[in-house]
Amino acid sequence: MKELLGNQTSVLLMAIAFIAILLLLIFVFFRIGKLRRKLDESYQQNANINSDFKKLESMYQDTLLSYNKLNTRYDELHKNRESIMKLAYTDHLTELPNRIAFIEMLDNIMVTLRSEEIISIMDIDLDNFKNINDTLGHSYGDELLIDVTHRLRQVLDENDYLSRIGGDEFIILTQNLKDTAGYEEKIKKVRNVFTFPFELSSKEYFITVSIGVAFAPKDGRTGQNLIKNVNSAMYVAKANGKNTYAYFEHTFNQMLTDKIELQSELRKAIEKQEFVLFYQAQMDLVNKKVLGFEALIRWNHPSKGLLYPNDFIYLAEESGLIVPIGKWVLKSACLQLSEWVNMGYNDISMAVNLSTRQFRDKDFVQMVFDVIEETGIDPKKLELEITESVALENLDYTISTIMELKAIGVRFSLDDFGTGYSSMSYLKRLPVSNLKIDKSFLDTVMDDTSDQKIIQAIISLAKNLDLHVIAEGVERSDQEQFLQSSNCNIAQGFLYSKPVPKERAVEFLNSMNF
Repeated sequence: MKELLGNQTSVLLMAIAFIAILLLLIFVFFRIGKLRRKLDESYQQNANINSDFKKLESMYQDTLLSYNKLNTRYDELHKNRESIMKLAYTDHLTELPNRIAFIEMLDNIMVTLRSEEIISIMDIDLDNFKNINDTLGHSYGDELLIDVTHRLRQVLDENDYLSRIGGDEFIILTQNLKDTAGYEEKIKKVRNVFTFPFELSSKEYFITVSIGVAFAPKDGRTGQNLIKNVNSAMYVAKANGKNTYAYFEHTFNQMLTDKIELQSELRKAIEKQEFVLFYQAQMDLVNKKVLGFEALIRWNHPSKGLLYPNDFIYLAEESGLIVPIGKWVLKSACLQLSEWVNMGYNDISMAVNLSTRQFRDKDFVQMVFDVIEETGIDPKKLELEITESVALENLDYTISTIMELKAIGVRFSLDDFGTGYSSMSYLKRLPVSNLKIDKSFLDTVMDDTSDQKIIQAIISLAKNLDLHVIAEGVERSDQEQFLQSSNCNIAQGFLYSKPVPKERAVEFLNSMNF
């Protein structure tokens, strides 16, 4: 029995042990499954992490690429901004600071200018620069501006700032001036660079400048005021005959205002018929007869009275009005000549002055043809006067223009002869008929033997070239006697007649010729 019980107990214990082992195995398998699931989840998470990492890495590379592109674009924009700024503040031809740059710099200086400090600005304007462009072309004008820039740079010092503020206008701003007394030396240096000729188109040209000078704070406490005032000074220098300089004075602004007003009135003077012609006789010194008249313009201003050419012709030249005014003068003079011929004065001629701009106008020759046709005058009775400086400015153009008009009989006189830069050797090439001796020689001829020799040399030269000589400004009988003894042909001046209206010209003509 005990043995049976023992066996049963053993079997039970074995069964329990088996069950326990089975339960343990089930638990182990369960745990292993759970761990395997967690491991699979971990693997999946790692795979997801790797995938996310790759995505992040791809995003980083894209971001880096975008950043590099943005950085490159920023560099390009920065360079473009620098280029735009350079274009905005630099004169493209001379590579000098332009008007915008100058005004900005001047304004900044004026804001911080202390009471004991002095600055100056020098306004330099090239005289008759338009003539270079009109006769040689803009490319030669540009070449001249570049040459002027190089020359001006040579006279600058460390306190100077040079800029080009207009077509033919330069300005030098000078800081840290101790006083204004020594400024003359700087002006002298600037003017000196223009005493040497400029070579353009294989020829030499002398260029002059008109200079205005202003100081701050004396002549202006703002940049705008200072620029306005130095500009006024420059225009005064021009009005004084060019090739000079002027320091600003407060009366200049009124002068500039008057000039602007007069220029505005000048535009209306033709249509209002305010211009009139006066006539000065040209005398035959041998027969004491009137050979002809020189037509001289006057402006019968409604409030200022009778104005002479010196009062307004420079304004007409500057504004371009000289071309229509010159046409009016030529047509009116030819109409008067036609009227006198119809009255029986068949042997007189008419002389008309030509301005530089008028003579260089592209329609000049055709305009003369048209006026001759309209007025019906004999072209052989018309004499056109040009100055020596105008004639020799572009010799080839002058010769061809004169030859076109000479072909129909029009004659040319060379006015102010002997006062220009050019050699007399050019005279043999010019197809002119007359030389007019400048009044300045006659003024001192009886007191200066040098002037006597010059006049006699001009007369002798003219005779050898089959030219007539007209002496201007004859005011005394001893001057007339000298001219007669020197074999001068023709004279005009106050000794015979002042410029007079047409009615008095006829009276003088009758008294001398009939």
